[in-house]
Amino acid sequence: MKLEQNIAQVQRLALTQSMRQSLDCLQMSALELNEYVQELALSNPLLEVQPPTYYEVELPAEAPTAWDEPRRAAEPWEKPDDCFTREKTFREYLYDQIGQTKLVDSEMLPLCLYLIDCLDERGYLDCPLEELAAETGCSVFSLEQALYAVQMLDPPGVGARSLSECLVLQLVQGADFNRLTLSIAQNGLELLGSRNYAGLAAQLGVSVGEAKRAGKAVLALNPIPARGFSSGRQIAYAVPDVVFRAEHGTVAIELNEHILPRISINEDYTQMLRGAAEPEVAQYLKEKLSEAQTLVKGIHTRCDTFLRLTRELADAEQDYFCRGGALRPITMQQLAEKMHISVSTVSRAVQNKYIEFQGNTIPVRSLFTTALRSDEELSSHSVKQRLRALIQAEAPDAPLSDEALCRALAASGLKVSRRVVSKYRISMGIPSSVLRKH
Repeated sequence: MKLEQNIAQVQRLALTQSMRQSLDCLQMSALELNEYVQELALSNPLLEVQPPTYYEVELPAEAPTAWDEPRRAAEPWEKPDDCFTREKTFREYLYDQIGQTKLVDSEMLPLCLYLIDCLDERGYLDCPLEELAAETGCSVFSLEQALYAVQMLDPPGVGARSLSECLVLQLVQGADFNRLTLSIAQNGLELLGSRNYAGLAAQLGVSVGEAKRAGKAVLALNPIPARGFSSGRQIAYAVPDVVFRAEHGTVAIELNEHILPRISINEDYTQMLRGAAEPEVAQYLKEKLSEAQTLVKGIHTRCDTFLRLTRELADAEQDYFCRGGALRPITMQQLAEKMHISVSTVSRAVQNKYIEFQGNTIPVRSLFTTALRSDEELSSHSVKQRLRALIQAEAPDAPLSDEALCRALAASGLKVSRRVVSKYRISMGIPSSVLRKH
């Protein structure tokens, strides 16, 4: 046997424990962060934590708004033990599975855990793999392999990058996988959404009855894999992370510091570290000091990144916040480029974060809208807002058809196709004019 020395360049995941903790802090809600800090403080004598003052009084139930996301209703009563228990969260459910699967080796496991952390509240991966590769220092191919492993977990559809991919993943793992259902999931969702079975039948080259049966199987799938799982929160209220106020034509932003724990490092233990005679004691205190400093830095980074992000959003949407105008289109990609950070960082920063404005609690994610025209002045939000107003003002006995709504929008300067009107009406849960007629 001949022994040889070779030099090879190998890409590995470059996420340190410090980076992982910083990313975790960034994507946690204030309630999750408080719970996380309290748990760390139990095992770290150098951490001194004062709980947030925001929760010392009972929060009032807020009125539902157009921006509200579905939230779990509070139970009518709770046993005393319920205050100290919580359901397993969606991420914890995935962590348990990925740690037990034999398809993932020790090198791929950190990548899989990282991708699970990147999933949004629906269970989708909404960041391009190229962005994540640049962030981690590993190859796109390695991330693709890890993503395939995540997509094999339960519930089916997890880790999808689009609605179409989510449905295809479920079909592949179910009993309704065939040429027709696959074709609908990949290319026929718009026709299925408008229940245009004649159009589906023509596209698929089958009878209307066959198209209906295949469409019914696709409609039975779950478009939100994370639905039904606990968020990990122990109260049902959305707590604002920042407060927006319109003042003299500009937006004043105030960080809601009352929702965050106040952290300091115990100086007595720090002094003990300097004079520790036993190596084991010195090493233990050194590790705990590093852990405490990393946590403090992570929370400061979280606050700084979120403040910068909300300032950019406020500048971009001044007309909306100061004059009651429509939202201008802005995407996470555009904001990331402005802030010189990755899209994945923006996605984490806005996850489970809220803004308080004029008595309303607004999810930060709802402020991101896409442009419908090349001039980037017409956003999907402004069209939906106007569309809802037109339907609310219509005569009950003579509701407006999609074509009439299209003409009404055009008259107000919002020129979109009838197909877009139909798509947005369906997405807002508004039935057709035939069903709205009283």
